[in-house]
Amino acid sequence: MKLSDTKVRTQNIVHYEQTNFMGRLHGGDMLKFLVDTGMLSAIKVAKATSVIASLDNVVFKKGANLGDIIEVEAYVAYVGNTSMEVEMSAYRGDEKIVTATGVYVKIDENFRPQKVGEIIECDNEEEKAIIERAKKRRQNRIRSIKNNEDQTKGLRFRITNGVYISPDLTYDGKIISAGKLLKMMDDLGGSLALKFIGYKGYDKYSDTVVTVAISNMSFYSPIKLGDIIEINAGLTYVGRTSLDVLINVFKNGKEKVTEAYFSYVRVDNEGKPKEMPRYYPETEVEKNLWQEAIKRRNLQIKEKKL
Repeated sequence: MKLSDTKVRTQNIVHYEQTNFMGRLHGGDMLKFLVDTGMLSAIKVAKATSVIASLDNVVFKKGANLGDIIEVEAYVAYVGNTSMEVEMSAYRGDEKIVTATGVYVKIDENFRPQKVGEIIECDNEEEKAIIERAKKRRQNRIRSIKNNEDQTKGLRFRITNGVYISPDLTYDGKIISAGKLLKMMDDLGGSLALKFIGYKGYDKYSDTVVTVAISNMSFYSPIKLGDIIEINAGLTYVGRTSLDVLINVFKNGKEKVTEAYFSYVRVDNEGKPKEMPRYYPETEVEKNLWQEAIKRRNLQIKEKKL
């Protein structure tokens, strides 16, 4: 199958209910645009239900505003046995404003992985480079080892939210929409960040926070209709104008199904970055996660230079 034949494009108008008080698109809604389009590309190749297994390298280069038309492009760059490497980009006009990569897995009606049975072929040097990049990403990806502990419990700045998975939160009445789950996670992480900067409610001079990156996201098992999930968010790192929040999700009170680090930047009412309040890790958990955050950020800086 040619790489060009795997491409899918979606058009998304930014509506009022998707924006903050500055008229800027919520990060969670942008994530939904991305992963839903990525899923369509994966399904096009697999010719069957495909679900997201990991989300990497989500970088928000610029924001989108009320009334903008956001075109999202996704394509499958490499196929393994049961999984597919997918690249996703969001555009406002000709400007690329968000990029992400992810892995989708083909499943059957019992949610078991199935062989994809396709090989992605290239037509030119540019597509060849895309395929090689996907292969390298697949080889270098750090396989996440499932740890069923909730590390946010050792953090002083922490909030949690419980959600019942109703039909409107699913793709097909069976399995949760990954896009809607990501939006719920981003909303909770953003709420924690707002609490940390002392947000008291909207006025025209209010500061806010915007999502700028997501990293190290793995999905361990599907969330199904009727499940009860608990989303936990805990502050792990604070820089000059940004902070990191560890967000995890447990279903039915015992099983961790996903976790990731969300990064937010504080901005003033004109959208300009503003300094964060001072924060010093105190507990053993906070100190360990702080050091992990520094290593993760240094690795991201190194990768950007390659």
